[in-house]
Amino acid sequence: PNLQSAMSNPFAQAAQQAAQLTDDQLAKELSSLGPLSNAQVKALLPSRKDQEDFIELMKVVEAETAMDQKLAFLRKNIQSAGKVALQALRFFVT
Repeated sequence: PNLQSAMSNPFAQAAQQAAQLTDDQLAKELSSLGPLSNAQVKALLPSRKDQEDFIELMKVVEAETAMDQKLAFLRKNIQSAGKVALQALRFFVT
């Protein structure tokens, strides 16, 4: 057996704590954008990737750009933006 597998990674706990902090920060940023609490954000958008995609979508929605530009963003990013938009809309229909 190699030495690395025999010993636990000394950075694993720090990395896990940093990831959790990042997740909490993303949820806090998202909850500041609207009427959702941190817990609701995490329930609707559990993955960090979804939270990041939603922040990007919100930046486009809130940007002072023409509707055509916003629609162009959606067409270009339909996989990520469409997914998180549908996930977030569950908040309003439940």
